[in-house]
Order: sequence, then C-alpha cells, then structure tokens
Amino acid sequence: MSDPFSLDFDANLALEQSSNGSCDGDYYGSIDDFEKALVTEQPEIAQLVCVLDKPPGTKSKKQQKRDRVVRLKEMTTAGRKLFEPRAQPSVRQDIYETMYSEWSTGPMSLLYRALKHCHRIEVHIRALNRIDRIARGYVTAFDRHMNVVLRDVDEVALPGRKEERLFGRRKFEEDHLPPGMQWQPGGDWPRPLGECRMVLQRYLPCSMIKGDTIVLFRLLQPEIASRSY
Repeated sequence: MSDPFSLDFDANLALEQSSNGSCDGDYYGSIDDFEKALVTEQPEIAQLVCVLDKPPGTKSKKQQKRDRVVRLKEMTTAGRKLFEPRAQPSVRQDIYETMYSEWSTGPMSLLYRALKHCHRIEVHIRALNRIDRIARGYVTAFDRHMNVVLRDVDEVALPGRKEERLFGRRKFEEDHLPPGMQWQPGGDWPRPLGECRMVLQRYLPCSMIKGDTIVLFRLLQPEIASRSY
C-alpha cells in the first residue's frame, strides 16, 4: 500500500498513516535522495522521466526549409518540378495576321489573298508530262507544300488519246463513281484543240489537290486576273 508505483496505492490512505506527510519507511531527506533512490530501485521509470524532461530539439531555419522542400517534392505530381518557370500569358493572334507574316510574299501570297478575300482561283493540274485538268473554285485551306482544298469546284479535263479508250480496271472504276463525281462531256479548254479531242467536265462540292501535281495558280478576279504563279 505504501508503494506509490503499485496498482493498489491509495494516496489518501498513505497520508493518513503518515503524520509528517510521508509513507513509513520511504522517507527521503531531500529531492536528490529521492532521485537517487528512484534510479536505483526503478531504473525504467527514471529513464522515461529523463526522456520526458528532455527539451525538444530545435532545428535551424535552413534545415527547416530543406525539410519542407523534401516534403513538397514528395507531394509533387510525377513528371512535374517543384519550381517551374511561370508561364507567360499567350497573346492569341488572329489567324490572318499569322498567315500574313508567313506568306505575304511569293506564290503563297496569292493563296493567302484568295482565302482572305474569298477570291476564286484557277488551278492547273498536271499528269505525267502535260496539263490534263483545270479546277476553278474557292480556297478553303492550304499549307506550305501547296496542298489546296477548294470548294464549289468546276473541273474540266482533257483526256489523252489512250485515256479516251478506257478498259479493264480503270473502266470499272470510272463507271462506279458516285453520280456527282462522274465526268460528263462538255466544258471549255483554254487552249485551241483539234476537232477530234473531247473535253470532260464535272462539279464537286469540295476537292483536295496535292501540291506536287499543281503547275499554276491564277486569280479569277477581273482586276487581278493577270496575276499567276
């Protein structure tokens, strides 16, 4: 009952039994004597008391900053950096201004003007060794390789003498084209032709022409009809 570390210890009962406020047989003359006896009799408790009495270690501000950076890096998304340069706000430029800065001169300037001002152009398209098709329409899109997309296209073709007698696979493909893509007799060819030559024509809502087959561009507006590339 007099052992203060036992589970059955009663503080009130111990005070009643001790006239001077101390338990019988456990009186220490000073705090130093009590601490010495505690270390001797209860070393485990003395060690825990020392741990509790030890002041918490304080880190320098630099070390605290390093630890904070480490913690933030652990929370950073994979593939991202903790410190990234601030992205400059992008100024959205008008598409025509961008195109003008790149294609204000040379052959591309004609396509740029036709696209911006909705002018109709004429495109001369080659076969192996001659011009065999001419397409007239409005430019919808183009790129630096002179690939062109036209809309409302009127196309005329001048078949070669051998092409007029289609046979085999080519004849099958020609006969099975959609009605809107099939060639019809008629149309005007800009150069004089013999009486036996046949010109074909057709209308296409949209047509894509590869740049490596284009020989000439020409604007069809009256005031600048003489300009071509």
